[in-house]
Amino acid sequence: MADAKAKAAQYFTILNRIEYVIALDDKYSEPSFLAFLRLFNRLYNQLHRTDDVKDAIEVYFDNQIGIVEVEPQETEPKKKRETKVAKGKEPSNTVHQFDILAVIEARNEQEELKGERIKEFEAKIQNLFKYVRDSDEGKRLIVKINSDVPEDEIYDDFAKIYRKYKILNRKTVGDYSGFS
Repeated sequence: MADAKAKAAQYFTILNRIEYVIALDDKYSEPSFLAFLRLFNRLYNQLHRTDDVKDAIEVYFDNQIGIVEVEPQETEPKKKRETKVAKGKEPSNTVHQFDILAVIEARNEQEELKGERIKEFEAKIQNLFKYVRDSDEGKRLIVKINSDVPEDEIYDDFAKIYRKYKILNRKTVGDYSGFS
């Protein structure tokens, strides 16, 4: 029974959130269906009423959106703790020195290596595209790309062309196999 109430509450919450965002079937907004859910909720609450105050929040509906009203509760003031000031360590005489020029030079070398790898990869991609444009299968693939052929068929044809290209150009392609 608790599950049913939770699901009904969840339904109302979702319904109110999406009411003006998407169009719902009319059967979910029929007055008889909504009246049934309200009656079910009221009866469930009457049968399973507890005197425990769980939340100080009351939710009621105005047939537009759910309105939440927070009821203030009296609370006892908390006792304040004494503020303690943190003490740091005594300053040491050791000075850390970094050779900033060496760090910059090392990073520049790394960036140069990255740039070289990017240029190598770009050359490999250019060779692949040249192969696709020049081969008969590639020309058929280009025609398929420009027509209304399903995407899966285009991907399958490209995979075949790429496998053939890798076999023919193992030395230039190398270990990179990002498309297979």
